[in-house]
Amino acid sequence: MWEPDGAEGHVGKVGVLLQDGTVPGPVYIDIGSSGHVPSFTDWWFYTGEGRAPLAERMRASCACGWYGETTYPIDWIQVSHREPHLYDTSGPEKDWENHPRQVNAQTVPLPEDIAQLLSQLRERLDEIEDNAP
Repeated sequence: MWEPDGAEGHVGKVGVLLQDGTVPGPVYIDIGSSGHVPSFTDWWFYTGEGRAPLAERMRASCACGWYGETTYPIDWIQVSHREPHLYDTSGPEKDWENHPRQVNAQTVPLPEDIAQLLSQLRERLDEIEDNAP
């Protein structure tokens, strides 16, 4: 996960695409007899093994719903099953680095009087929370 400075809510990661260009849903892995089956969306789970779909390409993605336009092939022969984080994902990361900058460039600062009101509201809510049973 990539976290920017000053662009709250914009956490980036590697997203994947299937051969037909669609974004796959989470990969579910049954790890036992419990009623809970965990799901995963990290790019390295889309290996095509078991019931997981095979990701052909990667791209930058953001928690806000933004996706990078440029895609990069995934060479699964080069991906270590034990250490997939060592695979080169610098392309998507560099693409994502521009996204928070663009978001910050488009933000409009709040008028000072509204910023003060919000600050007072936050302080008052903190007081209420501190005194709540």
